[in-house]
Amino acid sequence: MGHTVSSQRMRVDYVLNELKSFGQAMCREDRCVYERMLKEPLKHVGAVSYASSLDVWAFVLLSILLEQEKRIRKLEERFDFAHRPEKSSGTVPSAVEGSRPCRPG
Repeated sequence: MGHTVSSQRMRVDYVLNELKSFGQAMCREDRCVYERMLKEPLKHVGAVSYASSLDVWAFVLLSILLEQEKRIRKLEERFDFAHRPEKSSGTVPSAVEGSRPCRPG
């Protein structure tokens, strides 16, 4: 890319820097969670670049939601597994009724 065209990574970084100032006004506990949450979109920069949209905000928010959903599902599976009756089929239950695990294409 040329020097005048910003990369999607630069756009993600710009959005995240804008959001960091909001976190500075939070109490310490909330700020810690907020800062961890803002690191999540960096795990998905490749997908954001692939989508190549000028509106990076949506992808930043979706990345955060995706990582939170993954954590929720992991906790639900752990909870369901621990509280399952002994007569189970031996399979780990799905976190959400009717959902299937994500399998790469």
